[in-house]
Amino acid sequence: MAGGVVAAYLLLLGWGWLMRIRWVSDWTRQSSKRGNRYLRKIAGTRLGMLYFNLSALHHVGRRTGRTHVTPLSAYPFGDGFVLSVAYPKVDWCENVLAAGKCTLTWNGKEYALENPELIPAVEAMKAYPLLVKPFLAAQAPETKKFLWLHRSNSNSHEQQDL
Repeated sequence: MAGGVVAAYLLLLGWGWLMRIRWVSDWTRQSSKRGNRYLRKIAGTRLGMLYFNLSALHHVGRRTGRTHVTPLSAYPFGDGFVLSVAYPKVDWCENVLAAGKCTLTWNGKEYALENPELIPAVEAMKAYPLLVKPFLAAQAPETKKFLWLHRSNSNSHEQQDL
């Protein structure tokens, strides 16, 4: 069992380095979009926490005004959460920056977030556990962006829960 876990970890880590090749990155992005409908079912739940802190980001489209749910990894950081932006142009990131707010379902709880800001990788890496950092280091330099979302003032009672 342990050997299988280590093999899966190394395989994923190797894939992270391959993401620097454009066609691999494009293929992975399209595959992720197809897989998101399944990941949405566990994102933000305790089960989702076992898969790189899989959370559900609820945001509004900047052109359509429709509500979207995007499964992604979120880690507590400062007064909110930090999210890795895995590709150069990501709709969810642009939507959150345009709206200035969103909601995150993390570990079974919802958090209202606001004041998004892009922060340097050096600062963001403080939020990530040791086993996740190699995946982030494997990202191509142009995709090493991190979005820090601060909890809104209405969440002050939830601050003790983290």
